[in-house]
This record gives sequence, C-alpha cells and structure tokens, in this order.
Amino acid sequence: MENKQKKALSEENDNPFTEMGMITFWGISFLFWICFPASLILSYMMFGSFRTNQLIKALVHDFLQTILIIFAVLSIIIYMIYHYVSALF
Repeated sequence: MENKQKKALSEENDNPFTEMGMITFWGISFLFWICFPASLILSYMMFGSFRTNQLIKALVHDFLQTILIIFAVLSIIIYMIYHYVSALF
C-alpha cells in the first residue's frame, strides 16, 4: 500500500513539461497559444486532465517568468537612461 502511494506521489511531481529543453518547450507553447481554444480541447482529449493541468501550470510559470525578466530588464534600462540623462542637466 505504501509503495503505491509513493509511486502516485512521484507521478504527480513528475512534470515532463518542466523538464523539456528551452527550444522544445518554446515550440509547444507557441503552438498552444496560437491555436488556443482548440489546443486546450485537443490537449485535454489526448493527454487527459492531469497532463493538461501540468501543461497549463508550466505555461503559466513560463509566462510569469518571462514577464518578470522583461520587467527587470526594462527597469535597469530606465534607470540607466535616467542616470545618464540627469547628469547632462
């Protein structure tokens, strides 16, 4: 009984979408977002609810990470522009 619980727990934590390479995951996410409503239905039909949920979690995590990186880079660029432009006056 305990072995089955450990196996089920390890399957829940094993997300194949987070272990993919950057290029492969980028391709999957690009196709998913381009064909969004249909891709969600197809993913649900082909992978089931558990894998679709894992895919959605990986896509949201990737999206939030991208937004955070863009925000950090823009903040640094704005600070650098402000720092150098304010020195001119």
